[in-house]
Amino acid sequence: MKLSTRSPKKEGEKDHLNKYFIHYIPLILLIIIVSVISYYRLLIQIDIGPLSDTCDFLLNALYFSGKGVGYYDWTRPVFFPFLISMVFKLGFVSATAAYVVDLLIYIFGLIGFYLLLNLHFNKIESFFGGLLYATFPNIILMSGLGFSDFTCGAFIIWAFYFLVLAVKKNSKFFILFFLFWTMAFLARFNAALIIFPVVLYIFMNRQEIKSLKCIGWGILASFLLIIPVLWFYQIEFGNILFPFMDTFGATSRTFSPDYHPYNPDPLFYVKRFFSYTGFQSFLITFLIGIGLAIYSLIRVKNKPEIKNKFMSIVNREKRNLKFKLLVFTVLTLIFIGTFGQVHYMASEVMFLAVGLVFFTLIKELRNIDLHLLVFAWFMAFFIFNSVYVIKSSRYFILMAPGVAYLLLLGLKIVLSKLTVKLKGANLIFPAFALILTLLILLSTASLLPSIEDGFQGTKVTNEQTALASEWFTSYEPDYKNKVIYSDLWPYLAWHLKTDVKIMFTFKNNQAYLGGVKDNTTFTPQDNLASNNYLVSNNADYYFSSNEINLTSYKPIKQFGSLVIYERA
Repeated sequence: MKLSTRSPKKEGEKDHLNKYFIHYIPLILLIIIVSVISYYRLLIQIDIGPLSDTCDFLLNALYFSGKGVGYYDWTRPVFFPFLISMVFKLGFVSATAAYVVDLLIYIFGLIGFYLLLNLHFNKIESFFGGLLYATFPNIILMSGLGFSDFTCGAFIIWAFYFLVLAVKKNSKFFILFFLFWTMAFLARFNAALIIFPVVLYIFMNRQEIKSLKCIGWGILASFLLIIPVLWFYQIEFGNILFPFMDTFGATSRTFSPDYHPYNPDPLFYVKRFFSYTGFQSFLITFLIGIGLAIYSLIRVKNKPEIKNKFMSIVNREKRNLKFKLLVFTVLTLIFIGTFGQVHYMASEVMFLAVGLVFFTLIKELRNIDLHLLVFAWFMAFFIFNSVYVIKSSRYFILMAPGVAYLLLLGLKIVLSKLTVKLKGANLIFPAFALILTLLILLSTASLLPSIEDGFQGTKVTNEQTALASEWFTSYEPDYKNKVIYSDLWPYLAWHLKTDVKIMFTFKNNQAYLGGVKDNTTFTPQDNLASNNYLVSNNADYYFSSNEINLTSYKPIKQFGSLVIYERA
């Protein structure tokens, strides 16, 4: 007979560790799956090369790492390039640094999203919701590009998580909430829009907030965090508010229809919803629709019972309820009727009012404050990006967490009406989640190889600018002391590691920053405007993405569509 040599204390510690590990298995599995996806996404992006915006962040990061080349774009928020500069300081000066930082933050945001989901959903449901968000086709496509959107999104996710903890558990979390919100804001200034869902959530839980002092400490902490940035802007621009004012001004500016990202359609993101979210969201939406239809038919049969319940509520608070319903209906109709016709701030305020009144009507529902918080979060960015006439697929990144949460919530509600139990547990959702998870992984595996096809233009641009830069450094050894312009200025500045000036696209007596929709039909007047602009700014060289006729400049070398001009 063997006697155990282990102490009860060690056995207890081992059991505790085992339970702790099992408790986090869904999260660990989620991180492993998305890390594998991220690894292959990284390899694809390395082959494609950086995009124009990525080059801007890389060049700003060089400045923060003490390796500046003379080119900067400080209208872009500083937090993301500052993170990249940490990698540069370790000696890894490469575009890959931006991709890696972007993907690591993407995973960091996913962890926060899982924890946020777990405040309402169980671990299997939270795993599925996290995977749903992480594998939306638009999310996979945009991940690893080296843009600041995922940084902003990740810190917003964590900010909301800390906000809920601050209200429901410990007010000290307000300090983390404000710090993470500030970091999100310093990644993308439109993170300020979450003020609307925050106000709504604070209103819904105003009686649960235990310490206003912690809110004050949080505001102070965020102010201390932003002071160095404001001082930096004062040095660079002589105005601490310039980048913020520039961003706000851009969102209110009138753009020409010829500008390539111009699209005034307020339903732009609605029309592309399923292409952004994939077949999984279509299937879930279909199931939710079918479930609601069946549920409504069943309820119709119990019409007298529903009527009696409704009348009991009305009789209990008759005058107040009727007034609230009237206000809610009027505000909703005004919001819908004016959407896309008024400034986005007006629509944001209107929707906040709708949310406040709606909560007073259904505040008895369990966790309705959390659901409304996430819905208002989604709407804050949906309203802004839909009304703003400049559209981009990457703007959907900040809406995606809200979409995944609401799809998961709808699916859970519908599937909870079906019951197949084993040892007291309902197997319907786990079974469906398992099947859809396998389909999602297969879909993702087929999506990844096709990503590079969509970025062939970027890949060619990187190849051409790299070759042109290599040739040019030999042709003009003193190039760093020359005035260089290009309509591909971020690419050239990154590859040449020197300052390259912005060249506008001139068309129909207008100057466009970043190109136009039709870049094939330029008139002699357009070419003359380009020539005069270069001459007036004393340009020695011009790298053009298209061959054009310039009277004061001669072409000296061509790499594909990229032509190098030298002043004659």
